[in-house]
Amino acid sequence: MSRLKSRLAPTLSILLIIALISGCASLTKSWIAPEVALTGLRIKELSLLRQVFVVTLAVRNPNDRTLPITALTYRIKLEGSELAQGSSQLDRQIPPLGTAPVDVEVVSSLLGISQQLPALALKDRPLDWTVSGTASLANGLLPLPYRWSGQIDPKALLSALSGGSPGIQGVSLGHH
Repeated sequence: MSRLKSRLAPTLSILLIIALISGCASLTKSWIAPEVALTGLRIKELSLLRQVFVVTLAVRNPNDRTLPITALTYRIKLEGSELAQGSSQLDRQIPPLGTAPVDVEVVSSLLGISQQLPALALKDRPLDWTVSGTASLANGLLPLPYRWSGQIDPKALLSALSGGSPGIQGVSLGHH
């Protein structure tokens, strides 16, 4: 009987180690970066040197578990030119496979936008936009870089930028 126990002990130890390793692997399952789309824009503050916008981003969680975002950095480009950039401290729990709106403030120089307005006004096609940055989890210990793009109606964008409407809404989620 003791001989059987001495033979089973190493086998049971190996099985226990395998179970622990597989359990730890599920705890460190890698995250998929969120999908981020530009869905709204409105002016918050205008001055000669800068403009402050509130940008609404739709953040979609492609993971099968809640995505706990603690910070977000973002850079927004329109037709390849930088429109604005910023960062926000957040405490957002994006549900598994769900989408949640996130309002962030971005700062842009008036000079940069005023140079782009004439060219934007002449466009008869949707404008290409790109949103890129990093979503931080675990208080910044786990950064998830993202980059998404899509298109927006130039008339809605120009109206929002000139203060003619409360902003743009309803831009569809972009693509990688």
